[in-house]
Amino acid sequence: MYFNFGGEAQVRPWATLPIVNVVMTLYGVQILLFMWHATRVPHAPWRKRLTMWIDIAAATFAALADITLSSPGFLVFLMVILGNGMRYGLQLFGEAVIGCLGASILIVWLRLSDYLAILSVSAIFFLVFFAIVVLYSYSLTANTERARARLSHERNVDALTGMLNRRALIERASQLFQSPSANGGEIVVLFADLDGFKSVNDTHGHHVGDRVLVAVAECILDSVRNADLVARYGGDEFLLVLPRTSRDGGEIVAQRVRQEINDWARQNKIDFNVSIGVGNYPENGRDLESVIASVDKAMYRSKSENGRGGILHAESAGLA
Repeated sequence: MYFNFGGEAQVRPWATLPIVNVVMTLYGVQILLFMWHATRVPHAPWRKRLTMWIDIAAATFAALADITLSSPGFLVFLMVILGNGMRYGLQLFGEAVIGCLGASILIVWLRLSDYLAILSVSAIFFLVFFAIVVLYSYSLTANTERARARLSHERNVDALTGMLNRRALIERASQLFQSPSANGGEIVVLFADLDGFKSVNDTHGHHVGDRVLVAVAECILDSVRNADLVARYGGDEFLLVLPRTSRDGGEIVAQRVRQEINDWARQNKIDFNVSIGVGNYPENGRDLESVIASVDKAMYRSKSENGRGGILHAESAGLA
């Protein structure tokens, strides 16, 4: 609309109005295609990045094709920087700044003689204002990112152990169960509960009980992979979700966790143990809730059969 309202007089000789209209039409089609794709695939990081660079390319073309040196294309650069920074965080903000700055330098370089001819105090102040807006926006985005990260941490992490809390684990594990084939078709769930923990609190005090919980969390985290999900499920209960893990693999992890915890208890002369229920998808449930129920029952049966400490598979508890 900007170019067409100005007519041929608004366009530089090398870029005729028909050429501008073709380029802008293709740009519009690209936007519509990406909007359509967003309805089918809401989360696509590559689409955000590609759209940003196409925006920068379109704004660069517009600024180069415009006979006016103070082209609205430069304002589009500001929109790209602010839009990507506010919506997508610091990484894309930085890419947008680099891309728009590089495009602006290219435009000025290609039209250097024109810009030198109109260099004035007002033009310098415009550039300074532009830079201040970008820097202020970056600072605001950085503060927003830090606040979001802090809130996410407080919302998802158990304050004492640093593990995921129950709500965060259920949320993330549910996503694994929504597409189990993407996780090798097998997901193992372990439910661990400390035996004798009340006696630890009664005998040594709650400060020692907290120390035990932190140590148990460290033992569990040292025994699993980065891809595994682990959480403090309750007071002295811990839940582990192991994607791409077989039944035998779950047994190995359970034995490793129990050994780590028992070694720490023995070294620190604190009398407690751990019972673990082991189950897996799809053998012990078709969704997360049913598998957790199976391993929970297996864990409690382990307590009744073994006393303090032991590992029992859900199918052994008659829940297969």
